[in-house]
Amino acid sequence: MSESQGGSKGRTLRVLTAIGIIVAAVGATVTLIFAVSPRLRPCLGGSSASFTGAPVFPHVRFRTYLVETGTPKQAARKQSNPLGAEVRFSYRTSNFRGAHLPLTWSLVKVRRDGTLGGVVAGQDRADAFTVTPDACSYTNGDDLFVRIPNARKRYLVVLELFRDRQDDDRAALTETAVFHG
Repeated sequence: MSESQGGSKGRTLRVLTAIGIIVAAVGATVTLIFAVSPRLRPCLGGSSASFTGAPVFPHVRFRTYLVETGTPKQAARKQSNPLGAEVRFSYRTSNFRGAHLPLTWSLVKVRRDGTLGGVVAGQDRADAFTVTPDACSYTNGDDLFVRIPNARKRYLVVLELFRDRQDDDRAALTETAVFHG
């Protein structure tokens, strides 16, 4: 083997070793950054969302709901007090970190035979609020008050979580059990 061939192999080995050290250092730095600030870690894979529960509690007055969800009693007393139902829902999202997902609800009439009637006027895809997951895998829940127009009728509530404000790309949908107003 000539000296020039040995020098070429040695140079190649040094370059490969240097690249390996740089790659390892960058990998260790990125791992450390993700350990210190997990929010910087990219979300991988497709996005999905689902409701994991939505029990409904009928015969709730609005002021009672406000107090139970943290509003001071004096402030709650200044509000009107219609009859309604409280829906306590929970949901899970995957790979929606930082997205603004509109949540809507609809109050649907249920006929005596158990079939669905129409959506109550003015309560079709009503805006609840916007869900903004702060992690790639996010689980949360909230409470929602739904005004009931007739305490003698039966209803269910449909909850929908959308990917955008146009309400045409639904990420998740669920409905509550049927209940009497």
